[in-house]
Amino acid sequence: MNRVDKNKTTRFGRELKVKQPYVQQIKSKALLKKTMNIQKHFSSLFSLLRANPDCRRDEKGNKREKLFRKSNMKKLTVILLVSFSIQLNLFSTGNNALGNNPFVFHQGIFQANNIRTYFTNTGVFNKDFRYSNPLGMEWPIGSGKIALYSTGITTAAYVQGVLRMASVSYNGEYVPGYINNSSGVPIVITNSNFKIYNVRRTDIPDSNNWKNWGLMVPFGAPYVDVNHNGHYEYLIDTPGVKGADQTIFMCLTDGFPEEHKVGEGFGGGTAPLFAEVHMTAWGYNKTGLEDVIFIKWECINKNTQPWNGTFFSLVSNTTLGNLNDNYIGCDTIRKMSYCYNASNYDTVYGYNPPAVGLKWLECSSGNSLSKSYVYFKLWSNNVIPPCEGLGGDSNGYIMLAYNFMHGLKKDLTPWVVPPGGTTSLIIKACYSGDPETGAGWNEGQPGNPSGSVENCGGPNVLSGNIVNINPPGERHIVMNRGGTNFTMNPNDTQRIVLAQFVARGTSNLNSVTKLKQLADNVQQFCNNGFVIGVNNISSSLPESYVLYQNYPNPFNPSTKIRFLVPPSKGARGMMDIKLTIYDVIGKEITTLVNEQLKSGTYEIEWNASNFPSGVYFYKLMTSDFVQVKKMVLLK
Repeated sequence: MNRVDKNKTTRFGRELKVKQPYVQQIKSKALLKKTMNIQKHFSSLFSLLRANPDCRRDEKGNKREKLFRKSNMKKLTVILLVSFSIQLNLFSTGNNALGNNPFVFHQGIFQANNIRTYFTNTGVFNKDFRYSNPLGMEWPIGSGKIALYSTGITTAAYVQGVLRMASVSYNGEYVPGYINNSSGVPIVITNSNFKIYNVRRTDIPDSNNWKNWGLMVPFGAPYVDVNHNGHYEYLIDTPGVKGADQTIFMCLTDGFPEEHKVGEGFGGGTAPLFAEVHMTAWGYNKTGLEDVIFIKWECINKNTQPWNGTFFSLVSNTTLGNLNDNYIGCDTIRKMSYCYNASNYDTVYGYNPPAVGLKWLECSSGNSLSKSYVYFKLWSNNVIPPCEGLGGDSNGYIMLAYNFMHGLKKDLTPWVVPPGGTTSLIIKACYSGDPETGAGWNEGQPGNPSGSVENCGGPNVLSGNIVNINPPGERHIVMNRGGTNFTMNPNDTQRIVLAQFVARGTSNLNSVTKLKQLADNVQQFCNNGFVIGVNNISSSLPESYVLYQNYPNPFNPSTKIRFLVPPSKGARGMMDIKLTIYDVIGKEITTLVNEQLKSGTYEIEWNASNFPSGVYFYKLMTSDFVQVKKMVLLK
């Protein structure tokens, strides 16, 4: 690692390599600016090149920046692969960031259950950057229907009296890497080891992600220590969250000043906080959790100065089906925000459209950070009221975003419950009612009250035009936690765990009720320590395989299935075990166990709450044993 004088301004160049399933030759004669903002123009660049490789003007007729050096480049080869990357070679420094570090932009795909979504190593998730009109979190998987769009966790704080931010909304201001602050100066370090690590339980131990997972263990990458020796050994241990069908991990930092860009969408463009983030995403293809994905965001202050007035904001563009017919709400008891359809028909999801939720998960007591649940509308000339819009007038203007992080509107006007007019109606939890029963404050009917107050102008403006029923449309959820008195000292860590989930009921409003029920199950799963799967209930070594009759049988709604696994001569003494449930016509409806198990007596519970009464079959299968038994669900 080359040390660079922190007072010296250096230049950097970037090489664009886009990989997808085929190769195009794109002619060009323009100049690649060494300091151009590739992230900001990524989507427009794709659209431009698809439409006209030699185009020099944008859709408004304005001249575009030159893209490629005349003397060095006659052609740009764009290699299009399903899993793409953008190689950005950075040689940069400034504001305490020391180093000579390459940056590879990459995204990983999560698709272990009913959800398919995307994670980038700039901090953004749910946004697929592969297309000029990017997609988002797909539910159900394979349908092409989008429930959430660009999402991320933004951090803001004052450092020596100056507001700084690590913004994550559309492109993200993070880079793969870490910060060494042991010398008293934050040194930002990245290399090829820092990337997105993506493992599935069906992977073989010789796969690169499985073998190299140990490189990230010092930075918090989870794994199952099979032999309990405290060291990751890829031929023995299992990478990822225990019991999860897929785990994604990355270590990120906001320490590179050139990655902080005006125009990020929710603030952006400040000096670095010098944050180091350990991000884990995981999910289960198990009954009751197949529509959920979990995300852990551990943020460490690697600055040598404290962060004062620290806030963390989860900002999400809730593109549920047709984005023009959406409402939002929150549930302060469940610590969640959600989006649902304003009517019982959506042009994408059809009748009885689903609802999508985002929830803070606090699995133990002791976290006293204040929380707020607000939103903003994408800025345009006709946002009413204007203080609820964020975008064109405030891209990069971080104070406006910071005001939203306080649970206020961008001009410090408080949110008020209709009809407004008094301080007793000030609130930091927008639309906290129950859409199905009509109890409490909702965007539309039923609601008591419904609608909103269009107040702007500052802290003392509590009145405005009253809208009885809000017009549906695009919303950006802002879920905040932190406080003006919350300080993170150097090397302090803030651990944030959240869940994203989708539920579908018998109507657009009943979908919200189902979503809240799922939120309760997710919270209970969190309270139980994320323990899932089969339990080894005996240390004795069986002589042969045995599949017992489930009990109780008949059952409603849960039953337990027990089986024996004898000693194995396979790798690590483990055996591939699969336990699957089928309906009466032989259709596979869920898999309860699909993992390697050592010899022992195992038991697992199946909750059939979401299945109708009838006859079901369960099959235990290994490489040298298969047995099927029948059970009856009576409701």
